[in-house]
Amino acid sequence: MLNLLKNLPWKPLLWIAAVLLALWLIHQHGYRRGFSTAASDGNAALQQQQAESKAALASLQADFAQQRHRRAEQEKATLLAWQRRYQQQANAANNAEQRYLGQTASLRRQNENLKRRIDDVTQRWIDQQGNAHPVQCVFTTGFVQQYNAAYGLSADGETSAAVAGSAGGTSAAAEAVNARLRDAGVTQRDILAHSADAGERSQQLAAQVNGLLDYIEGLQQ
Repeated sequence: MLNLLKNLPWKPLLWIAAVLLALWLIHQHGYRRGFSTAASDGNAALQQQQAESKAALASLQADFAQQRHRRAEQEKATLLAWQRRYQQQANAANNAEQRYLGQTASLRRQNENLKRRIDDVTQRWIDQQGNAHPVQCVFTTGFVQQYNAAYGLSADGETSAAVAGSAGGTSAAAEAVNARLRDAGVTQRDILAHSADAGERSQQLAAQVNGLLDYIEGLQQ
């Protein structure tokens, strides 16, 4: 046994063992270096991916914030525009109302002034010589009927007379004509007072129409 061991080629075996050990060490070093490099590259790639993800998320958040800000500004501008339009409409309505109230108050004062001066122009008249005379003016029933009809008031008296004339013959027709020519008991003062009231109402209606037109014009601005 000892002779067999002595006869072995130890020197080549040692060289082979040394070479194998060197190869193993080189392999281990390369493996460790490769693993370290791979781990480092993997970490770098992971960090880069994380950084890119964070950058993309930050960009999305910035875009969302910008869109939200822009939308908020648009909504604010729309709200302000509606507020301005509402205020303009409210001002137009208020101005139209104030003008109408001012005009109606002015018309009321004008009516009162006219009525205060009625007696001055209905009690007497003066001839060319400067002599004053009492007013003698008669308004017939027919005149009053036509006057009322012109204002859209009832004209039943005229209708009744016409019906009676057709039913009773010539005498009834003559009586109807005579009735229409009788004194209606209406004075110049009554006519002027009614005309003053009618004129006031007419001008009030005109003021209402003008106020409505002004209000509509204000809404269209």
